[in-house]
Amino acid sequence: VVQSADGSLVVGDSHHYGLTLDPFGSEAVDQLILDEFRTLFGTVPGVLARWTGSYASAKNSVLRDTPHKDVRLVIVTSGSGASTGFGLGEETILEMFG
Repeated sequence: VVQSADGSLVVGDSHHYGLTLDPFGSEAVDQLILDEFRTLFGTVPGVLARWTGSYASAKNSVLRDTPHKDVRLVIVTSGSGASTGFGLGEETILEMFG
């Protein structure tokens, strides 16, 4: 759960992996997430919108490459980029500039 400056909440999310993806979100999974919210906070606010995203995924969750001595390519190949991006960025800058 993340609260924005205007007080609104972003609640979620779930990840599902496979060779093909269903283009529709699962109400059952959304309900599980809202049930957990209720367990933690005692109530559930009204849902204003739902978002379904697709992410590339690979065996290794991060791809790092150095195509040139002054260039780094870092790709998160899972749905964890928002959680890991700042740490990966810091590691990459330290690697390049010390």
